[in-house]
Amino acid sequence: MVIFDCDGVLVDSEVLLTDVHVTQLRKLGLNIRHAELTERFLGVTDRAMHAALEADLGAPFADDYDREVKAELRRRSARELRAVPGAAAALRRVHGPCCVASSSAQAELEFKLDATGLAPYFAGNVFSADVVAAGKPAPDIFLYAARAMRVAPAECLVIEDSVNGVKAAVAAGMDMIGFTGASHLTPAYGDRLLAAGAHAAVGDFGSLTRLVPERFVQLD
Repeated sequence: MVIFDCDGVLVDSEVLLTDVHVTQLRKLGLNIRHAELTERFLGVTDRAMHAALEADLGAPFADDYDREVKAELRRRSARELRAVPGAAAALRRVHGPCCVASSSAQAELEFKLDATGLAPYFAGNVFSADVVAAGKPAPDIFLYAARAMRVAPAECLVIEDSVNGVKAAVAAGMDMIGFTGASHLTPAYGDRLLAAGAHAAVGDFGSLTRLVPERFVQLD
């Protein structure tokens, strides 16, 4: 089975999400750079990120913070969100079962996959860290996905763009490939994914399908 992360692997959403958070945080008086936000929180759950940022701020967020972030992200996503180049073509070639396992909230996952036209490739097999006790780098969401799909962890290949995601896949006992093909990362970030335990790192879906051809049926 192939398990895909969503943000930064299937959909090019990380840049949008980071920009929305930076703008909202500045309104609260917390000035944080885009690069710092990506460095600290790529691949973690919203609840973990919020807890850390509230500690930085020295006060809890207003009750409407999360609602405002999500509303602005929806507005911008409707205009700007795109699938990562090559994602749809790769999904058409997947040999065997596949699913999504992500730190994003379930409703946001479904919205992003619908908006980019990728939802049909997963037939509802979309799993959020909302349903597990601990988010990445804990292995919980990947193990949950494997159980739900009735596939042994050793038979799973994870595609991830974050160090936390790589660590989670390694802890789950799964094969894993780092991915740097979205706009928020440079190819050099692949070295960090390798250092975290990825078996390989690729910068686009064409390279991915060539690296593990047994996972993809060639349709051309």
